[in-house]
Amino acid sequence: MSEQNRFFRWLYRLLALGALILLLVIAYVIIAGELSSRRWQHRNTVAVQQPTADGQGKVEELRFGGLQLIRGSAIRLIKVESEVERGKRLGLSSGGYGWNFRTRNLVFLPPGGGPGRWLFKDNDQYLSDIDQLCICKDEAKDPALALYFEIAQGDGSGRPEGVSPAVTHADGSGYAVLGKSVTRVLDKDVSEDGKTLGLLVEDRGRLMYRQFSLETFAPLSEQLVAQLQRK
Repeated sequence: MSEQNRFFRWLYRLLALGALILLLVIAYVIIAGELSSRRWQHRNTVAVQQPTADGQGKVEELRFGGLQLIRGSAIRLIKVESEVERGKRLGLSSGGYGWNFRTRNLVFLPPGGGPGRWLFKDNDQYLSDIDQLCICKDEAKDPALALYFEIAQGDGSGRPEGVSPAVTHADGSGYAVLGKSVTRVLDKDVSEDGKTLGLLVEDRGRLMYRQFSLETFAPLSEQLVAQLQRK
């Protein structure tokens, strides 16, 4: 074997070894980053004993966070989140710790002590677009009139089949779904007197504007904006 052939043979070996080392470094960085991300995502996660219909109870891994004050009151709101299965990314984002976490419930803490009020008995729903409704002028945040949120319809294995707009009073009482589920809610507004909530929704091929009472949550009126053409 000539000196030149021996040189190229060793050069190829060094290049192959370098490529292998580079692949190992890349794999290490990816794995370390994934483990670090999962540790960060699972912070504030605790095991909670939840009652079931048969009275046996079950343990759920839940995370409590997003603590905020309901404006105009001393009531505090906590978001309850859990992780959805990998590969079942829902077509909405509601959790604060990554796409695979979803808000499943809300807890209202009354002022002066006492147990928190859980909005739902279970944690099977997917909540998004959680908002404190108010008469907001010139960027000013007035006291909350009600709490608005949307409940996704579906099994969590893809984009939601629809959403159900819903509301509660500021203390978490009076939960009500605003009509039947719709394809999506495009926008919402509160009247100047704070008595009416308006929703611009896409519903069964129609663009509708619907109004609801913020005192009773009852439907008041609806208007057809446009017929939509299916793509």
